[in-house]
Amino acid sequence: MNNSVTNKNKTSMEPTLTNINYFSRVGLKFLLIGIVVLMLGRVLWNAFIAYWTRTHPPGPPPPTVAFGILPKLNFPIQDEDDKPDEYVLEIAGTLTDSVDQLKVYFMPKPSVSLLTDQKVKEIAAKYGFIFSPEMLAGDLYRFTKTQPLDMSLEIDSNFLNFSINSNYLAKPELLISEQKRNLPEEFEAVNVVKQFLTSGGLMPVDVATSAGTINYHKSLGGELNPALSLSEADFVKVDLNRIPVDDLYPLYTPEGEKGVISAMISGAVSGTTSVVEMDYFYHEVDYSTFETYPLRGIKSAWNMVQAGEAYVVGGQDLERVVVRSVELAYYDDFQYQAYLQPIYVFKGDNNFLAYVSAIHPNYLQKE
Repeated sequence: MNNSVTNKNKTSMEPTLTNINYFSRVGLKFLLIGIVVLMLGRVLWNAFIAYWTRTHPPGPPPPTVAFGILPKLNFPIQDEDDKPDEYVLEIAGTLTDSVDQLKVYFMPKPSVSLLTDQKVKEIAAKYGFIFSPEMLAGDLYRFTKTQPLDMSLEIDSNFLNFSINSNYLAKPELLISEQKRNLPEEFEAVNVVKQFLTSGGLMPVDVATSAGTINYHKSLGGELNPALSLSEADFVKVDLNRIPVDDLYPLYTPEGEKGVISAMISGAVSGTTSVVEMDYFYHEVDYSTFETYPLRGIKSAWNMVQAGEAYVVGGQDLERVVVRSVELAYYDDFQYQAYLQPIYVFKGDNNFLAYVSAIHPNYLQKE
């Protein structure tokens, strides 16, 4: 009896094809569930990581400040009595800091060599100044010519910057109405100046694609005055600045939106000879050599404006100024500066324009 029961139990415990199929199905079921859970978990985890990264982006690396303490920007000296007495801020929203650091670029100083004199004379010859120059104070050369106008060309041999001046306002033949119709329109006027620079081998890469700005002028009593339209104008003024830094930050000069290259064009003559006046105050920027620096807060910059410590470019004769906007930009001096530095630009009614250095004061030379 006991042997039969024992044999029966052994038989029930032995694997059968039915049992194997059953447990295989159960195991496969749990395996599939596990795989689905793992796949779904991986998808959810990746989605969470993507969401977290998007909503919590990593902060920028700390400023490098490897140029050390920077020289203060060389804003022109102003009499405090000539600045507005009151400043009122009227912009949408509040003053908030959207950027806390920016790049500062190195501006190499050209080297002077034995070939500098030859280079100066080559530039002058390309613009028709073929006679021997007069040496002025320092390293300034002055060339002159009498055709098509009485013209002078003054070149600084250290930086090859120059000014061209002529007696165009004393020439009534340049003001004849038939000639005014030949004044170039905006795109053409900018192109005339660029061709003028190219012909002398002086077209900078970071200016070549600049859109440029134009203003119309007319002559009244031998003086230059603004004109409302091309049809009223005797001359077209073209200003060229560098293209915005990182395609975001425009450049401003000591005279506001006047370009580092600025020219006056007459419609009485054609081609590059139509340039009757030009200032070329371009200095090279090495965009591959830069360091990042922390910025002063925008509220700190506004406090400087209110305290009369900003450099006021336009609207100096106003008693009360209403400021409508503020932006980050770069200051492009007419004189050589070792670094291209950012500034805050405040704009307001009646052509008000003011600059404040954007670099944190801890990284600027003291007075």
